[in-house]
Amino acid sequence: MQPNGNGNGQHIVDYQDVQPVVINPMDASPAIFRAGLDRRKENRKTLMDWIRSSLVEGRDFGSIMINGKQSKPSLLKPGAEKIAGMLGLIPRFPNLGRYEDAVLDGRSITNIILKCELQNQIGEVIGEGVGARSVETQDNGDLNKALKMSAKSAMIDATLRCAGISEIFTQDIEDMQLAEVEQLKPEPMQTENQTEKMASEKQLSAIRALIDHPNVYNDEKRTLHELLEGGNMSRQKSTEIMNFYYGVQEYQRGSGWVKVSTGKLEERRNH
Repeated sequence: MQPNGNGNGQHIVDYQDVQPVVINPMDASPAIFRAGLDRRKENRKTLMDWIRSSLVEGRDFGSIMINGKQSKPSLLKPGAEKIAGMLGLIPRFPNLGRYEDAVLDGRSITNIILKCELQNQIGEVIGEGVGARSVETQDNGDLNKALKMSAKSAMIDATLRCAGISEIFTQDIEDMQLAEVEQLKPEPMQTENQTEKMASEKQLSAIRALIDHPNVYNDEKRTLHELLEGGNMSRQKSTEIMNFYYGVQEYQRGSGWVKVSTGKLEERRNH
């Protein structure tokens, strides 16, 4: 765009040529929108090529055997650090201070949910993730270990989301309970009083594992954390949660447990 002169040495801008600021990419002009998609597509291809050529299996990512089959590769902390570093992003944990203050005040901590923000050089948040741990159940009361594991899971979650690489990696293999969790069967309803019973430790462990699962949304993780914090979850409530995420299963004579509906984890993994 060239400004027009008015003969007095002043320049007049034709505002019809000025491109307005666009908040929603879908509101951009077709040419600008197409150019943006092409640029991001090329940049993402470059990133994926770098990941495949630079990350080392067994050190930066790994997998385990589940039912005799190799699991989806899981991103490890060294790999997440490499990716974040190459993107020029710095991990920050904005709510870590709350747990430090709780320890200094002598308050007990049973569960931890840490938020990780990946920030660029000027402090803008480019991506974020969440990591959660049960201090007693998962780390035998070792608060220092629980904090480190929560921070690690949160950073890996943030890296997966920020770089858009969930299609090739899942969460940290050191925290994965999927081999056991995804085979967990809801207990059948046997008596009218069963709904009043407390959730079993097996059910609670499955729900805790959901907090680390990449296909559970952040707001859902917070809700699950609050339910676990309450300490009085019923067996009926825990069964409802597992049915929602893992799908409904029924016991059929001669066949055992058979899945009759798809859960949210499987639905989201297929999209």
